[in-house]
Amino acid sequence: MKNNRIITWVEKHIKEHIFIYALVILCFLIGISVGAFTVKALDVHQKQELVSYLKGFFQLFDANELNGVTIFKQSFTNNFQLLALNWILGITVIGIPFVFMIVGFKGFVIGFTVGVLIEEFKMIGFLLFLFAIFPQNILIIGIFILSGVISTSFTVRLIKSKVNKVRNFSFGKQFIQYSILNLILFGLIIIPGLIEAFLAPIFIRLISRYI
Repeated sequence: MKNNRIITWVEKHIKEHIFIYALVILCFLIGISVGAFTVKALDVHQKQELVSYLKGFFQLFDANELNGVTIFKQSFTNNFQLLALNWILGITVIGIPFVFMIVGFKGFVIGFTVGVLIEEFKMIGFLLFLFAIFPQNILIIGIFILSGVISTSFTVRLIKSKVNKVRNFSFGKQFIQYSILNLILFGLIIIPGLIEAFLAPIFIRLISRYI
């Protein structure tokens, strides 16, 4: 019964905010495309430096010089800061364009990383992406798209209440609901952090030996 309520709520939320979902996903896809094309725009010298850096980075994993706890803290902190920024921008109303930029930035990072790995390391790069990058990033993508939609929809409700002068609009109640949803996302971001810190390194060590 509880699961049915959750599914119903999710379906209703998507239907009510379908345009915002489409806009946020579009920003993310644009970010991926720009990131992938940026790899193509790099000159030979820049690519050589990048490949050299990546090989050195992989060697750190192979030598067990990177601590899982440290990786988790860094991953969680980076994602938490961006989610918190999304939360704040949603409250400011004028910050919505920056919410879209954050989602686009996440797409850019993923597009650029995947582009470099596949173009420079071919099949090995694809395997690195599939086993060491994709698992945590598919979760991160979903979380940041949800964050963008939640922030944007909150701002839209605020604007509509002001423009239409809605008398029964309770900012406090809406703000609490908005904050609770963001707190859930803050909690969920722990999962990809754990994958990146403790699962991905295993595959990086196994696969990067063949580079």
